[in-house]
Amino acid sequence: MSKKKIVALLITILLLCLIFYKIDWSELLHTFRSFNFKNIWLIVPLYVLTLYIRGIRWKALLLNDSKYSSLHLGEVFTVGSMLNIFLPARAGDVYRAYYLGSVKGEKKMKVFGSIILERTLDGISVFLMLLAAILLYCKQQWILHIAYGIGVLFVGSLIVFYLVFKFNKIDFICDKMSAFAVKLPAKISKVAVNSIDKICSYTKSFMEGFEVLDYPRYWWLACFTSLVVWGIEAYVAFLIVDSFGLGLGFSAGLFVLSLISFSTMIPSTSVFLGPYQVAYIMALGIFGIEKSTALAVSTVHQTLLMIILTIIGGYYLLKFNISMKDVEASKVK
Repeated sequence: MSKKKIVALLITILLLCLIFYKIDWSELLHTFRSFNFKNIWLIVPLYVLTLYIRGIRWKALLLNDSKYSSLHLGEVFTVGSMLNIFLPARAGDVYRAYYLGSVKGEKKMKVFGSIILERTLDGISVFLMLLAAILLYCKQQWILHIAYGIGVLFVGSLIVFYLVFKFNKIDFICDKMSAFAVKLPAKISKVAVNSIDKICSYTKSFMEGFEVLDYPRYWWLACFTSLVVWGIEAYVAFLIVDSFGLGLGFSAGLFVLSLISFSTMIPSTSVFLGPYQVAYIMALGIFGIEKSTALAVSTVHQTLLMIILTIIGGYYLLKFNISMKDVEASKVK
């Protein structure tokens, strides 16, 4: 077992110990039984809708290239999201770059660059949503500090990507590195030059995924669809919480979605077990909801979305005819 997997396993075990410490089992079971299926008819289609809106956004990030279909991109995104649940290290995102690059003859690193930009947009959208929820409903310092930290991370990342793209010095840096490598002893020099050439080639391809930053029309469409997607998902979170009759407003959906979205950044085993539940407990704790109740709600929320993604994503995975072995063994090039 690799060190990363060991760390993820230890974090998961630690968080699960904290979650189940002094938990009220009778309250947990009572909350499960109180779930009302009345909102399912709305929850499922709304969540599925967000998957295809993400396809529209991804096409905008790829400069509305005619060789891509928004529907197909939504399908690829769905498969990637399903794989992210069950495989470590965001393997689903690697799959998306691998599959799209193979099918469309596109540079895989370029596609991967667009995915990184997409994830950055997700982070900024959820940060804005969390900040709005804090300012409107809850001004506790601990969650405000979390929001600011997240904002610095994602907004800062976007600024860095923009500056690197706009003031493209990759060729200049590569030339300098190659010139230095040539002066090394012959045996080392050849290996160093080849390695530098590969790294520079991958880096330039990766930065091609950020070309949308030069096209305001597509960039703002991507930003707008990001806000739409996360607004709908926040409403879905609210509907799930509301199905337990807790009497909480839409703000609960905002806090829940924000914290569980960022919890997926924490290393853990598959299905985000541990961080997801802790984030949910923290979110509903703002409203005075007990840990046992929040754990039951989080379990239903996570299970429901996993079922939707597994059914739809599994269908498309079979349709695309890419094996799990291909996904795990693939390398973005």
